[in-house]
Amino acid sequence: MRKYFILVFLFFPLFAFSQPQNIDADDSVQQEENIKVLEYNNKPQKATFGTPLKLTFTLPDTAAFDGENTSQKDFEILSIVPNKQNPFLIEATVLPLNLQISTLTALGFITPGGEKLKTENLEIDIEEISSKITSLIDIRGPYRPFNIWPFIFIVLFIGLLIYAFIYFKKRKSKPQPLNLSPYQKQERPMHEIALSQLDILTQSDLWEKNQYKLYYSEISDILRQFLSARFNFEAQKMTARELFKKLKTVKDFKFDFNVFHKFQQELGLVKFARVVPSVEERDKTLLTAKAIILENKETDLSRYQAKDNLKGGGNEKHN
Repeated sequence: MRKYFILVFLFFPLFAFSQPQNIDADDSVQQEENIKVLEYNNKPQKATFGTPLKLTFTLPDTAAFDGENTSQKDFEILSIVPNKQNPFLIEATVLPLNLQISTLTALGFITPGGEKLKTENLEIDIEEISSKITSLIDIRGPYRPFNIWPFIFIVLFIGLLIYAFIYFKKRKSKPQPLNLSPYQKQERPMHEIALSQLDILTQSDLWEKNQYKLYYSEISDILRQFLSARFNFEAQKMTARELFKKLKTVKDFKFDFNVFHKFQQELGLVKFARVVPSVEERDKTLLTAKAIILENKETDLSRYQAKDNLKGGGNEKHN
């Protein structure tokens, strides 16, 4: 009888600790079931190393890429863009980087209603680049160096001319950043300077020229310049995560951090993931930037009023 009591005493902790783990496992399975899985329209079994591979899948509703899994072990995500004719058809271009059976992990999306979507995990066998040389080729006897050098110099000279032509052509056509007003003079309130810079951006032709990355970079720079001048820290040198953590420590900063975090993600998707925004998304981003600026404008504007009074008095004396 004592043996039975000893056995029960020894095995009771195992049953006690096993129960919570099963509950956690059931919860995780339930969470996975709530995420809808999207199947790829084309499922290639093989691909070539270092050769871009285009995959397509269809969204059931309008959704935005969540920005996760952009950095993968065996693949580099080159672009994730909607089809020009069908915005629900998403085209993902990936670059295979490993010579073995590799897995392209799931890419996540979020609908405006908060529903989570993800693509299926896709296994692809990455093969080496096949050689086009089938047999050895006979060559003639070697040329003497003094007969080859003139041709080498001619080829190098022509190559330098072509390189110089392409370089200066790209430099001329490359869009230049907008010339924005600095904050050093402090002749106007900071929020007025920032809002005027956003007006300059909207009146430019960057959007019409499809310079979406530069357009969103200008929005980010304008906001960072304002935050630097307003709260006296170098926001331009911070990453998005560092800026988010810094603003949480700023006592006078006023804005919904959840909205600000989503705003930073939208900027990052256009700047780094090459996502093409719609006109509605552009306008929403501009409105969010203006809201951040207006909610954090200076409360005491007396020094600017004093400057205006001095200017007005100076004009009266001059008259």
